[in-house]
Amino acid sequence: MSGNLEKGSTSLLMVLMLLAVGSLMLSGLSRQLSAQSLEVAAEIQFIKNQTVARSALAWGEKQSWQALKAWQCQIEPRNHWQACLHLTDKGEALLAASGSISESALPFTLWRWGLLQGNRLVVSEQGWLDFCPLLDDDLCKLPL
Repeated sequence: MSGNLEKGSTSLLMVLMLLAVGSLMLSGLSRQLSAQSLEVAAEIQFIKNQTVARSALAWGEKQSWQALKAWQCQIEPRNHWQACLHLTDKGEALLAASGSISESALPFTLWRWGLLQGNRLVVSEQGWLDFCPLLDDDLCKLPL
């Protein structure tokens, strides 16, 4: 009779061990899922902000600009976009456009090289940038 009692205890102990290991695995997977969901949310936010900035850049490319060396900016109030143009000493035009999906979020800025012909910007096909290419940091600060 003692042998049957021990067999039942061993089986019960194995079931409890499996339950404990399964519990630990589920807890670890839950933590990993929580961490990854935050990463996915941040990536979605980035993609939305970049899309808004690309829209602002496309809008800025269609605007009329003056041949000024100082930054000149135009605002599209409905979407809260801002596009600014700067002419370099070499005659190149640098367009910076920014926007954000909400007023509380920091704006996302994209840059594009081009040439000003008359009052129209002709953009360079390889002129896309996600950083300010100007060496002077003060010139990288866009007017508000």
